[in-house]
Amino acid sequence: MAGSHRVKAIAAIGVLTLALGACGSSGSSSGAAPTTTSADLEALTGTGTYGRPPAKAPKAAPGKKVWIVSCGQSAIGCQTGAEAAKKAAEAVGWTAQICDGKLNAGGAFAGCVRQGTAARFDAIITEAIDCVAVKEPLSEAKAAKITTINFWGFDCDTGASGTGERMFTRSVVPSEKYPTNEAYQEAIGAARAEWIKVRSGGKATVVELDFVGTNIGAALHKGFQRAMKGCADCTVKTVEVTHQTFGNARQIIESALLKNPQANWVAVPLDSLVLAGAGQAVAGSPRRADLKLVGGEGLPPNLNLIRQDQGQSAAIGQPIDWYGWASIDTLIRAFAGEDPAPAGMGFQIVDAEKNLPGTGAYQAPVDFRSAYRRAWGL
Repeated sequence: MAGSHRVKAIAAIGVLTLALGACGSSGSSSGAAPTTTSADLEALTGTGTYGRPPAKAPKAAPGKKVWIVSCGQSAIGCQTGAEAAKKAAEAVGWTAQICDGKLNAGGAFAGCVRQGTAARFDAIITEAIDCVAVKEPLSEAKAAKITTINFWGFDCDTGASGTGERMFTRSVVPSEKYPTNEAYQEAIGAARAEWIKVRSGGKATVVELDFVGTNIGAALHKGFQRAMKGCADCTVKTVEVTHQTFGNARQIIESALLKNPQANWVAVPLDSLVLAGAGQAVAGSPRRADLKLVGGEGLPPNLNLIRQDQGQSAAIGQPIDWYGWASIDTLIRAFAGEDPAPAGMGFQIVDAEKNLPGTGAYQAPVDFRSAYRRAWGL
């Protein structure tokens, strides 16, 4: 997807908030207990998707200066990843500085990349910024022999807008099973579908919000649709939202629920869209007791709404801070002429019963910071 589209979606993750309702009850309007097994639930809420960070890494090259382009420091999601990358860079003794991409207002993504090139930093790391948004500045950085690292974004050789041309020096590999951010996001979309299938006992009518015209939206939609095909007694009604209609999420979902009065599940790809109004549409529906909404990443504001039961029933917890640390491990290896090592990242369903911390953000079930420190000889 276009870089600005994707980042405004992902960045808003931290600005808006969603609620998790009582996912322990059935997802069907009949109120019947779902036909699930402990194995089904463990597969979704357990730690099976997680690995571990690499055990060894090359010695970090000394004295490097790293320029980190945040997708937007006003958004918690962007701030979390950028600050994690900065802390990891400082842990290995490097100088690190964050440039605020400001959700690409006024072309800030390209501006930030060009600032790093002009200041002759040794490396530029971009967070949740797609190649298509900074293609020319990346070429300029390459000409200046500056190493570029991409995390939580899409290079030009992946995604719905991919051209087959790789522009970043390296991209973070989320895990062995999910070697690209595209594969990782597809898996997250599939997990959202599997949760609905499990909690509804395989009988669900779903309104799916599809964020069209974006790489991340395309990947999440593809994974969701693929997984829902395995549910014979499920029906999916897909409605579209674009960057231009992002602020109309509430009206879009309300209209879809009116047109589909039998719908009892709502699937939203990003927490930012829940907070842009999709959650309000569910919370304010006359059929609120019958509706369950499954949202996105599970950042602190969203988890607060989960705790308060205000319209969302589950999230797919993702360790964005791990992504930031993995970007520094990828950079260490790039300086040494090595390929990226799989980071071991995974995801978990978070609901009122499972994986919901008492306060604060979702926490990965692996101490990745200590693991990276050991790998780096710290």
